[in-house]
Amino acid sequence: MTQMRQFSADFLFSLITHCSLLKAHRSPPIMTEFRLVKAAPEDAPQVALIMAEALGDDIMERCLANGNEIPTADRRRMELLRQVALHDDTLYSYRHCTLVQTADGQTAGGLIAYPGDDYLHRRRVTFSMVSELIRFDVDKMDPETQPHEFYLDSMAVWPQFRRQGIARMLMQHGIEVGLGMHRTVTLACAPDNDGAHRLYTSLGFRDNGALFIFGEDYIRMELSPSPSQMTTRI
Repeated sequence: MTQMRQFSADFLFSLITHCSLLKAHRSPPIMTEFRLVKAAPEDAPQVALIMAEALGDDIMERCLANGNEIPTADRRRMELLRQVALHDDTLYSYRHCTLVQTADGQTAGGLIAYPGDDYLHRRRVTFSMVSELIRFDVDKMDPETQPHEFYLDSMAVWPQFRRQGIARMLMQHGIEVGLGMHRTVTLACAPDNDGAHRLYTSLGFRDNGALFIFGEDYIRMELSPSPSQMTTRI
């Protein structure tokens, strides 16, 4: 891997500004209006935060504890993830991300989801870009998805917007896109994440096997198109 480039002022300003929003709008109005938007290249810092949060990192909370700034110890890692998000050929490209925003443009959450057709190629590209962050045996990792599937990979909601239905909104959007492509929609759920499992089950997902990914066991869940949806496939 080539030597890390010096952090740009624009990148650090974007992350610091984004973290500042976490505190400034910590108690939004109950009737906040949300909209779905496709991520753009300039949203790469937000996509990076979604990646980190979905993998169990509490980076957003650390920003709050650090005076609304990305802690120095996290900046290199977040720059790596930003580069992944900017790359067209990775699993976590901004092209695979849908954001939820408020009427005034604040990002409230996001979902990274994609068809499984070229998963293994994209995984190789992704992992090569973040090799210094990997702490598990890549060769022992199951494929997260298959070519006929639409995979809901990563989802995160900003702390101040949680418990407002955003996770369900994002999931319903991902399901609609996947079923609209006449694909089985799949995801991986951590066995100890009862809240997430209840949400997924309420949306129609059912347990169907297991996945060993990122060095841990996960529940594989799926939602298949109905027979009527399959008969309309072109």
